[in-house]
Amino acid sequence: MKIKIIDTVLNVTRNFVRDLIRSHRARVQAGETRKLRINKSTDYRRWERTTELFPDWDERTTILAGYIEPGSRIIEFGAGNMALKNSLPSGCSYTPSDIYKRSDDVIVCDLNQPVLIDLSLYDTAVFSGVLEYVYDIDKVFNQLKPFVKNVVLSYSCRDLSDANRLERGWLSDYSQTELESIFRKYNYEIIGTGQWRKQLLYSLKQKKSPQ
Repeated sequence: MKIKIIDTVLNVTRNFVRDLIRSHRARVQAGETRKLRINKSTDYRRWERTTELFPDWDERTTILAGYIEPGSRIIEFGAGNMALKNSLPSGCSYTPSDIYKRSDDVIVCDLNQPVLIDLSLYDTAVFSGVLEYVYDIDKVFNQLKPFVKNVVLSYSCRDLSDANRLERGWLSDYSQTELESIFRKYNYEIIGTGQWRKQLLYSLKQKKSPQ
């Protein structure tokens, strides 16, 4: 009986300490996010740490891979641990990009800056859990439009999620209506949708311009 009581006390203590640590980290992240938003800068220090790449995110990436057509020429922005590469349909080529170069094949790219990648090499762009960290999604789509015909993405819209965006480190706050208006502005049609937790998933295809 004494052992069970001791185990219970230890579990309660561990949970209490764990929650205190999480709460502290959330407050610290919220403060950092406020500073980033003021300066319109990217959180390079955070994404340099591999501990920020959570394994459960791979589930979302796997779902998005199901929206990709076989034989696609893919560039993934915010590739992280590059889990997408292992879930692609047959015949696809894959290029990872990120703000931190974790392997030789990663192209360094900060989506809060002009994209200096030759996008004509790709027909499909993938954004899995990355656009929340981009201030101006409109500018991103403006750069994609001339070259990339298919876009697969996730986004946590402010009107559909109760997440504390500052504590998550998110730098943009688009509603579903605002986000989908950007798709239409650049002639992307929604051909598939889904949901992962409280994030919306989209498959977009650029409509052919009338001759």
